[in-house]
Amino acid sequence: MKKLRTTLIINLIGLTVLFVCLFGYQGITYRGSSPSHQDVVIDISTLNNELNKYSRKELEKMLRAGEEILEWNEMLSKTESHVVDQVLKGQGVFWEFHHYPMQDTFDRETYSQYYYHAHRKGEHGHFHLFLRQGGMEKDTFPIFYDARNNTLNDIDTYAHLIAISMDDEGYPLTLFITNRWVTGEDWYASRDVKKMVDHFQVNHAHPSYVVNRWLNAMLILFRPQINCLIDEREMILVRHANGIPIKEVLEDHEFDVVSEMPISIDKQIEAIRTLLK
Repeated sequence: MKKLRTTLIINLIGLTVLFVCLFGYQGITYRGSSPSHQDVVIDISTLNNELNKYSRKELEKMLRAGEEILEWNEMLSKTESHVVDQVLKGQGVFWEFHHYPMQDTFDRETYSQYYYHAHRKGEHGHFHLFLRQGGMEKDTFPIFYDARNNTLNDIDTYAHLIAISMDDEGYPLTLFITNRWVTGEDWYASRDVKKMVDHFQVNHAHPSYVVNRWLNAMLILFRPQINCLIDEREMILVRHANGIPIKEVLEDHEFDVVSEMPISIDKQIEAIRTLLK
């Protein structure tokens, strides 16, 4: 009887694994533990002050990107899906710390790269966006190379641009900048990282054309916040150092998120439309 029970348990485990392999990601989420984008609080006065620094042409570009994001969200909602669903679709069980899609998404023409994963409380997961050396402007080099980077070529040398925190419904919650050790990036000057944001483009359909277009548009719509976060990171690092060499601070494993800012697609678009009127 014991042998029969053991055999049944083993077979059940085998069937479960087979089901996951055959059908992949089935919408497994941390629903209920993550806050909603509807609860995000935005300081409209501060937002307007930042947006006022940009020209009408730049604001119109942001608005077009925002409207494109709304269109993609609406299209996906018709099938009860969203961008996080799309990036996890067919990827098997959603494990903490694992990268989705497997092996990351990389555009060989623009040297742009991203992945989605989860490990932080208060969110479903987040996107990490990168640009590798081959996609940067000429004569752009890091201040510090990663200690494990032995090749220093266009592929292996890279910068982390921004991370986008997401809720269970596939909407953004915050943007944040990580410390160097978190992603193993090479460390570039803030002025260079801001230029790199313009060069991020994923122009193919893996793992999803919609997700790739959505991320491209997010960098345009929230460019003011991204610039602020990138500018803040060096000031925050210097304050955190308190006499310790910056290179050591970049390796401080108790200091992972350098700066973070709440965002809202709807409120960003509404503020831009108001200013354009």
